[in-house]
Amino acid sequence: MNKILLTVLSVVLLAVAGCGGEESELDGKTLGLTLPNPTVSEEDAENKEVKFTSNTPVLDFESAGDVTLTFNGATYPGEYSLEENNLSITVEDGDASMTIDFTEFEESDAEYFSYSGTVSDGELNEGDETSQLTNVYKNFGLGEHYLFLEE
Repeated sequence: MNKILLTVLSVVLLAVAGCGGEESELDGKTLGLTLPNPTVSEEDAENKEVKFTSNTPVLDFESAGDVTLTFNGATYPGEYSLEENNLSITVEDGDASMTIDFTEFEESDAEYFSYSGTVSDGELNEGDETSQLTNVYKNFGLGEHYLFLEE
């Protein structure tokens, strides 16, 4: 009886320990966002080397839901959550914050981009002072479909 109880307890502890640190498929990835260019063929896009510029919004997904947005030379720390095909990103700049939600966030089979998603909602809390997040926020249009590129 003690062996059975010990075995059951061991299995339960292993199951609980395995669920403790949930990892996202995005952990450790750096993705630049771009709008699809209808004038460039998919073949030309696949042959082009991806290079992020300073005006490319770049998301650095760290472990445990942490993310850093880099845009126009500034960095904004924050958090993200990925549930099914919904990605939510919240970044801060002092007392200002910005949240962008993507729906239809899916991994891609295409070679030139890794994921795609559509901006479904956004919120800007400007706080008491002027923030550069205002300019960043204006770059994300509601309903816009973005490609997430890996450099």
